[in-house]
Parts: sequence; C-alpha cells; structure tokens
Amino acid sequence: MVATADPLATRAALEILQSGGNAADAAVAAQWVLNVVEPQSSGIGGGGFFLYYESATRRVYTFDGRETAPQDADPEMFLGENKIPYPYEPDRITGGLSVGVPGTLKLLHEVHSRFGSTRFSFSRLFDPAIRLAEEGFLISSRLARFLHDERDRLRLFPETRRIFFDENGEPHREGFRLKQTDLAGTFRLLQREGVSAFYEGVIARDVVDCVRNAPFHPGRMKLEDLFYYRVIERPAVHGSYRGYDILSMGPPSSGGTTLIEALNILELYRLDLHGRTADGLHLISEAQKLSFQDRNRFIGDPGFAEIPVERLGSKDFAKERSRSLNFATALSVSSVPVQNAGSNTSHISIVDDKGNMVSFTTTIEAVFGSGMVVPGRGFVLNNELSDFDGEPKDATGRLKANAPGPGKRPRSSMTPVFVFREGRPVLIVGSPGGPKIIAAVLNVFLNYLDFKMEPEQAVMAPRVLNRDGPLELEPGLFHQEPVRRELETKGHTVRMVPEFGNVQAVFFDAGNGSRLTGVSDPRGAGEPAGD
Repeated sequence: MVATADPLATRAALEILQSGGNAADAAVAAQWVLNVVEPQSSGIGGGGFFLYYESATRRVYTFDGRETAPQDADPEMFLGENKIPYPYEPDRITGGLSVGVPGTLKLLHEVHSRFGSTRFSFSRLFDPAIRLAEEGFLISSRLARFLHDERDRLRLFPETRRIFFDENGEPHREGFRLKQTDLAGTFRLLQREGVSAFYEGVIARDVVDCVRNAPFHPGRMKLEDLFYYRVIERPAVHGSYRGYDILSMGPPSSGGTTLIEALNILELYRLDLHGRTADGLHLISEAQKLSFQDRNRFIGDPGFAEIPVERLGSKDFAKERSRSLNFATALSVSSVPVQNAGSNTSHISIVDDKGNMVSFTTTIEAVFGSGMVVPGRGFVLNNELSDFDGEPKDATGRLKANAPGPGKRPRSSMTPVFVFREGRPVLIVGSPGGPKIIAAVLNVFLNYLDFKMEPEQAVMAPRVLNRDGPLELEPGLFHQEPVRRELETKGHTVRMVPEFGNVQAVFFDAGNGSRLTGVSDPRGAGEPAGD
C-alpha cells in the first residue's frame, strides 16, 4: 500500500513494489516524482526525516536528513536594523539567507544503501521522474493556486520565472503542460556521477553561486558546507497511549516529543466520554498548548543543546504539567508569535509485501521554499533556516535552544510516525503543514483510537489546533455556535481557520493485519493505491 500527496507519485511507487522492489525503493522513486509534480513542497533542494521499519528484524530506524546552517551562520543573522528580526513573510523565507544545506539526496542514498532491494539500483529509481519531467505533466488546480499565491516572491528570481511563468510574466495556469528539462538533466547527471555531483561537484558549485548571488537577501553557503553535510541516524522517540506504542522522530524535530507529551496528558482523561463537546475540545486544545510551550522552550539541535527528551515523554511529566489544567478556565498563553503555515511539505507512507514500512516527511519548508530555482538545474532551494528563532535570545539574554548557529539544524515540526499494538503495526501516518503538522497527526490519532472513527473519517474530520495561542478550529462541526460560545466562556480565543494538513496514512485492520487501508487527505490532491 502506498499513500502520497500526488497520484503520479503513488503510481510510480506502486509500480516499483509490483516489480519486486521494496518499501525503501518505492519511497525513493516517489520522492523524485514529487520533486517534479510538487515542486513547491519537496525535492533535492530540501531535507526530511525518514522512519524505516525492517520487518525481518522488527526494528525501527530513524534518519535525520534535516538541512544545516552554513559555517558562516550566526545567531543574529535574521536581525535587521536596530536588532529587530526580519518579518517572517516575505523577508525571512525568501532568498539566499534562509537556504540550508540540502539533505534529501544524501538521506535517500543512505536509506537505499542500507535497506534498498537488489532489484533496483539507486540510479534507476530516478527513471520515472525523468520521464515525467521530460514529457511534462498537466498543472493541477492546486499547483496553479500556489503559483498564483506566491507570484510576487517568485518574480524576484529570473530562473524561477523562466520555468513557472509564461511569456507575459504570469504564472502558468491549471492545465498547462509543464516540462522540466533542466530537472531531468540534473537527475541524469546524478545517475551518471552519483550524489557526489551534488555535494562536491558541478551541482554544488551552482547551488553555492545561486545562494551567495541571490538578488534578495544573499546567503552565506560555501562549497565546504555541502562537502561536509552528513545524514545522522538517531534513536526514535517512543511513547505509549492507551496500550498503543508510538515511534517517531526525535530532535531536531519537535514532532515526536510534542505529540507524545500531548498524548500523555490526554491519556489522563476519558476523551471517549467527552467526545467533541466543548469540554472535549478544551482538553485537546490545552494538551497541545502545554506541549507546545515545552517544545518552544526545550527543542533544538541536540548537537548544540541538552534536550530532556526522556523527561518530556514521561508519564510523570505529563501528570505534573496537567495539574494546571481544569475544565473551567483556559490556560494562559506565552508571548511566542504563531507563524502561518500552509500545505507545504509532503509525506509518504508505504508498506511492502514483506511488511517493511516507510514514514517519510520531506520538505523545502515554505511554499516554493526560498523562491529560488538553481539556474540550469531545475530544482527549488529550501528556506529551512527560517525555522530558527528570528529573535535568538530569551528575556534573560540567553541564547534560545533554537537560535541560529554554524552547522546547526533548525527545529522542525515534521512528525512521521509508526503505531504498533503488541508488536503488530497499526498505523503509518504523517502530514505537511509546518507547526500544524503535529496537530494534524494528533487529531488523526484521537479520531481513530479514542473516537473509533473509520480510517477515512479519522483523516477527514475537522481538526482542533493550539500552538500556544488561540484555539484554532477547522470549518465543520465547530461552526455550531453553542460549542463556540462555551469555549469562549472558558477563556479561549476561538479562531476559525482554513483546513490544514495533507495527511497520508496506511491503517492496518485490527482483526486482520494483512488488510490495509490507504488514505490520502481530501484536503490535498493525493491518492492511495495498493494490491
């Protein structure tokens, strides 16, 4: 079973599986196709976090392919005049300064070298994407909308305009056949010369030139930054919830620790009894609020800060934090500003016929990342360094855990997850959405495990979000004014927000583990497929 954010990527991955490849092979092929058809969300110009379950050994491996700051980065790199942080949009997310050293290519090469089948070489897995890039594909309404929404940023960069805009200087519209010969050429070069072409060869030089000579906020990357980039295998973070085992990515991703802390708090209550009443929504909101406060305070790159991962995921810590929670009054929020986040980033969930599993969240951060396409190479560069705190010091003058720094990896919210019960797989899940990713995954958990929804409904149902700010609710059930008024009576600032996330999930039938249900979020344009 495969679930990705685009039908063409799903079909490419499924064809790999049907031709004797395994889950690792299929994930690599799907990523390169997503690079073609979802250029705004992921690709070789970005990074990601990869979870792999090896069925034969029943082990979970997690790999950190997060982008890194160049060695010339410093804590005040996003401060402008009078030491005031650049506005997040569009200044911090646009141009060369926000580009981190990409990790996706080395990440997938590492995963394939460890777990790929002998049926497909790494270079062969570029073939489906190359064909699609050369033949072209019809721009979807979703991609056309993103091009329109981001047009002012994208216009700043000649190479981006050349690929994604027409002769009149307007973004290509829905139905236009987009051919990407430069990207196909880059993939063919990687087939011939391997990943070294990207990290120490001609592509590396082109990336550095693009970043350092950007017409907006030039960056600081050097060839040495690419040469010394490394993928890191890290221990998974592990938690439990009502008898289910949850494994996810640890720091520098905040997704796993924040999700597990929120679930530990909610485990102290009977959500199934409260349902989606005002009290139930209040509990879900407050658990997220508390866990986001701890996320913002503690999580950063573990190579640069001591991060209390075990404490954050402990049941005792959840009990301690929950003592401030009551049904009558909403907890106060911190002064941390809440950044916007849309449907950028992408997620891939796969299980093969041997039971090997992939949960892979991949990104270039904002929609169209930094806005820059590398000239002659056809791929968009990330803006991941904007995930560092723009204001690097706290109120006491101490550097924050997530302050920028040389060689440092910014905090992420990506939350690729495996769920097991008594050693048997239950769920593979993940989502895009910036800091909203954690809530998207949490809501699917609660809908499926507590509220006993069917898989499709668990993904489709309206979501509840709190990032240590207002209580944010998707349209749907929450338009009911009595519920909203009761939440406001408890002290919540209730904000109705557009739908968020684009969950890709595989559910395993509880009574028959061989029966799989793939679900692609109706908020996006993805498609599950299996046989």
